[in-house]
Amino acid sequence: MDKTQDEELLLATDTPDISILQQVYATTVNDLEEWRQQRQLDYNARRNIWAGKSDDFRKHKVNSETGKVFPFEGAADHEVYDIDDHIRANKCMAMNALRRATINATPVGHDDTESAAIKSQYMRWNMETKMPGFYEQADLAIDNFLEKGCMITHQYWEVIDQKVRKKIKLSDVLALVGNDENLLMSGQADEVLSQHFVEKYDIEPEKALEVIDELRLNGEAEVVATIELHNRPCMRALMPDEDVFFPPDTKDPQKAPYAFLDVTMTAEEVVSRGAKEEWDEEFIEKAKELAQNNTQPQLTDIYGHTREKFLHEFNNNQTMRITYMYRRLVDNDGVAGVYCTVFARGVEDLYAKHFLQDYDHGDMPFVATPLERTDSRFYSARSFPEVGASAQQIVKAEQDGSIDNLSMRTLPPLLHPPGKPPVRWGPGVQEGVFRPDQYKYADIPAPVGDSYSMREEVRKMASKYFARADQEADPTEIQNKQQDLVNRVMEHFKKVFIQIDALCTQFGDEIEYFQVVGANQMQQYRKGDPSNRYDFWLDFDISTQDPANMVDRVKGVAELAQMLGVVGQYDNTKLFQIGASQLLPGAANQFILSDQAGQERAIEEERQAISQIMAGVPPNVREKDAHQLKMQYFQQWKQQPDIQQMLAANESLAERVQNYENQRMHQLQQQQNAVTGRLGGQDTGFGQTTDLQ
Repeated sequence: MDKTQDEELLLATDTPDISILQQVYATTVNDLEEWRQQRQLDYNARRNIWAGKSDDFRKHKVNSETGKVFPFEGAADHEVYDIDDHIRANKCMAMNALRRATINATPVGHDDTESAAIKSQYMRWNMETKMPGFYEQADLAIDNFLEKGCMITHQYWEVIDQKVRKKIKLSDVLALVGNDENLLMSGQADEVLSQHFVEKYDIEPEKALEVIDELRLNGEAEVVATIELHNRPCMRALMPDEDVFFPPDTKDPQKAPYAFLDVTMTAEEVVSRGAKEEWDEEFIEKAKELAQNNTQPQLTDIYGHTREKFLHEFNNNQTMRITYMYRRLVDNDGVAGVYCTVFARGVEDLYAKHFLQDYDHGDMPFVATPLERTDSRFYSARSFPEVGASAQQIVKAEQDGSIDNLSMRTLPPLLHPPGKPPVRWGPGVQEGVFRPDQYKYADIPAPVGDSYSMREEVRKMASKYFARADQEADPTEIQNKQQDLVNRVMEHFKKVFIQIDALCTQFGDEIEYFQVVGANQMQQYRKGDPSNRYDFWLDFDISTQDPANMVDRVKGVAELAQMLGVVGQYDNTKLFQIGASQLLPGAANQFILSDQAGQERAIEEERQAISQIMAGVPPNVREKDAHQLKMQYFQQWKQQPDIQQMLAANESLAERVQNYENQRMHQLQQQQNAVTGRLGGQDTGFGQTTDLQ
């Protein structure tokens, strides 16, 4: 690179040299052409796309570029979806892990652990509620991860406004003038009303005065107001070979000197986005014209293919690509920052906007994770199709060969004298011949080996590589590979959550109330000190995907606690919740009550029991129950002066109360006996002896 280009990619200036940036963009994309070619091959292998393919899965000369087919016209040419199956299975596993992962926020540089616990739940709520489409985008990101060898997501804050018509009545604004209609009609309150309309409906002062005049004249008026539809964090999955490009020798994308984000827009989106982001007006007009006329120049790769035709993109006649270039630049004070320049191919010597990114986290708004690390370069990671294409091709060749052999054996080629094919051919047909061997079937070569066994053996090898469970596979090896894949996904979304948390702290509401799906209580989230940072950890044990295994673990913990005499050191309720969530995933929260709800229910049951006792139909005490809480409530009821008088005057009632109380006391004693039997004596209440090391 010459000096000018070096400076453009290093030093921050008020006015970027757009011609240099356009050239850097074209060079970067072309330098990635070999890698992008492989991604096209991956796309084709997964979806069974190849030249000459026909709708009837047979080979035909008319579909062949050379006019020839092998081994013969009509030979089998079937699809095999082994690669797609491996991708789908591993994606389902990773998505299940993401949905069920434990999210932990850890304070960085401070000790506000209470806020960290709330923030963990708040992030889960963001995933499930505040960020609609999060799991859909996560699904696409993980799909790219497996098919294309890397996962890239874009985190940003989204504010969407919309114009709506609102009707205002005179009665709606009287409160602003002390309900004094005469004051409003006189015009003395116009300044107050005008300021109110400008602030509330985002209209010009002149328009506000027109609305006031219309209110005085007709008693009502219409105003076109701007309302806020969305104000939230967002995550979008990016196509690594279409939407975002880093320099080819990038090791850590977050430390790359620059990155390009391509966004496809219609002419209408160019205008609306341009107005919202305050783009240059001349740029907007030229970009809109390119989109409307489909005249944006197309990049040509080193093989002469145009980018839009080379990749699997649909060339919509009403769209164009706007490029956001993010650069790490240094200002005159030697301070680095992330700068963004917006431009487009075909709009020469103009750019839409150039600005210093205002996100407090200080990073590029991307998180990028390679599928594997075989060397330091980000783009060196291989994909599932790249590794599995050979195995799938072997399976396809064996499968097509078996079908062709079966076809030949079912209806072999017929030999007959030249120019004298049989008039008819079939069961019971009579055909005159001069020699016995004049008409006969050709000899068919015997199949070589066991094609089915070959296919299954190749599939076993691929399944082992892609960590698919198999009867002959080592379960520990499979589990380790699956856990490694899940850990890579968790590491990616950990970084996503760090950026999302920073955005929420910077742009979100000061206080938000939320409720996580499955929880029974509302939570309050406060942003707190913006300088307080949090790290996030996502944890998921792949072995917990087996519910029976997980329930056995829960049982083992409970039995171990009982065997060791552990009292008060673990929560029975929490242990029950874990077991129930494995036996009935997604449904356990419908019947598991919170501590407060459980206490309220126990008290309500005791009230009903008291009513039954008073009515002369006393219930029996259950063996498994909240005996301590219910006994306490029952004693409080019994000690009331009017109840004491009633018991003294009604012998039958007193007998029923005493019997019920005796049953409850007996159950409490049984619980105590269980502890005594385990300890060999009464519980002292001072804990257990300590084993000094």
